[in-house]
Amino acid sequence: MQRKFLLGKSDGAIAEKGKTDYSILISENAVPSVLYAAQELSRITEKATGAVMPVVTKKYGPVISLGDNFLSREKGISVTRKEVTRHGFRIKSDGDDVFIVSSGETGLIYAVQRYLELNLGYMYYAPDEEEYCDKLIKRSLDVTDFPDFKNRDVFNFDTLQSPENHIKLYLSGSAVRNGDKKYGEGSWWASLHDQSLALQIIPYDVYRASHPDWYVGGVGGSAATNPQICYTKALYSKDEYEKGDWSEAGYNSASAPHGMFWTFVYNLINNYIAVETDKSFFQLGMSDNSVFCSCDQCTADVKKYGRSGVALRFANAVADEVEKWRLQNCPEREIYLTMFAYLSIVDPPTVKSTDENGKPVWTPVDPSVVARDNIVIRYAPIGDYYMFSLLDEKENPNSYNAINGWKTVAKNFAVWDYRVDFASINAPFPQWMSAQDNIRIYRDMGVTDVFHQGCRTSGGTPFITMDNWVRSRMLWDADQEYFKLADKFIDVYYGKAGDAIREYIAFLTAHYKWANVEFGYKAHSHFAVGKKKKYFPVEFVKETEKIFAKGYAALLPLEKSAQDEYEKYKTRLDVESLFYRYCKLAFHHYLFDRQELYEEVKVIRETGRKKDIRVWFNTFDSFYSVCDIFSLQFGDEGDL
Repeated sequence: MQRKFLLGKSDGAIAEKGKTDYSILISENAVPSVLYAAQELSRITEKATGAVMPVVTKKYGPVISLGDNFLSREKGISVTRKEVTRHGFRIKSDGDDVFIVSSGETGLIYAVQRYLELNLGYMYYAPDEEEYCDKLIKRSLDVTDFPDFKNRDVFNFDTLQSPENHIKLYLSGSAVRNGDKKYGEGSWWASLHDQSLALQIIPYDVYRASHPDWYVGGVGGSAATNPQICYTKALYSKDEYEKGDWSEAGYNSASAPHGMFWTFVYNLINNYIAVETDKSFFQLGMSDNSVFCSCDQCTADVKKYGRSGVALRFANAVADEVEKWRLQNCPEREIYLTMFAYLSIVDPPTVKSTDENGKPVWTPVDPSVVARDNIVIRYAPIGDYYMFSLLDEKENPNSYNAINGWKTVAKNFAVWDYRVDFASINAPFPQWMSAQDNIRIYRDMGVTDVFHQGCRTSGGTPFITMDNWVRSRMLWDADQEYFKLADKFIDVYYGKAGDAIREYIAFLTAHYKWANVEFGYKAHSHFAVGKKKKYFPVEFVKETEKIFAKGYAALLPLEKSAQDEYEKYKTRLDVESLFYRYCKLAFHHYLFDRQELYEEVKVIRETGRKKDIRVWFNTFDSFYSVCDIFSLQFGDEGDL
């Protein structure tokens, strides 16, 4: 089925000037997500038009019908997952009535929001910014819509802290709590996390004492030292031991009488797959480091298959057993195992060559490294550069080869990419230079699930609210353009200061291009650019300060005429100004008057507290309280 937007001309209003003849029809046994969708439709309509639309279970006049109920069944109006994927929906007029139906519970919430966008001029941008007109238009409708990516997660502090923000951005990932049925079915990811192999499925604190040969690393238990499993020990123990009877006592005890492979499969199925019956994706996650086993068998197999091939051969064997179990116990379920293509196993098990026309081709190193149909490769380009497309062969040769190589050995993909410099989360990260290209690359390679990683520990990282909204719109429809969406957001979110924000983004883009030419900067997710003075000379500070002065000047007329609006936009401008203020303090304090520097600290501290920007107010509390910024110790590069 294709997306369809058939919108008739306006034929009056469903609600305006405090009046409406319509009610919202739901089923008598409506689930929590339908109730939430109805409440949102009623709330937003009343806020915009002043008209109260009651929520009813019987038809007394014209209705907006939500989900499955007696009337939608009577009219035969429905939509299936096969037609519109996991979160799609249909909106259709029938006489005076409007029917909104979806392929799942969460999709109905998205459908209500889309209905309001089409007929009320509604747009949700952020928890503190909604847009709408004063009339809910009445017109004929036949709309079918669904996302380009079946699962969408624009992950950061703001979406993690507020599942409602997450859902209103048309997102469906990990920030929607599994137990909160208010937002529907939530994520399709099980509780197995990205380090699940040695920490959840065969946890080393259970098995390591009796089976130290199962693991490598693990000293101290930190993220840097958490153990990886020995893939070959796991794979070849399949043939060394019998599967046995899973009903026997102590099957998965620390003594592991059936060996590593069968203990692993038993724990995976019985502790996760059989328990989390509403989930589809079960992560085979490696620990967050580049440790890889160097035992004799692993060394020999790596030489033959490559590191990722060794991991994938094990994953294939597990996937075969999971599929046998699924067919016997729950053939109706969709169950996928996701293998993390990350760090030591990010490069595919392929060989690159050229065809007769000189074009590059990639072939599997061995038939055994072709992924099973129930495996999803979760590609994580953590070592690549976000100023450039991931398929830029010159600037990103690793991701260029990885993407093309993985496409030759697998059918199913998920992506975990990055939009912050984790070593200096206060610095603008110029991912906007490649975001549009990369999202379209993911769509074209058939990615079903996208996880855009941001900072989870602090609000207010540069341009995060804009990037959340823009990416969420593109993950639904990848044909949209990043900067056209950004322009729309900027106009609404920054008001009269919008032109200054646009100028600042353009200036940052040019500045990072200069840093690329001068120092080879390319926007790596762990580069610590904000701690390096040479990247932000005093000219950067002075030029940025001029740009923000224009923004503050543009807002000044509101200070007396609309104080609340002034404070709202000024605070948003303050948030984006924090980095240049930081650069002034950290790198160039000796060039400025002490009182001026105190004022910068005050803005940083107060803005950080207002917007929960923990990286700022935690750093500058002590900075401010001693009333002497020169007591701070600065390194040779001006690092704090």
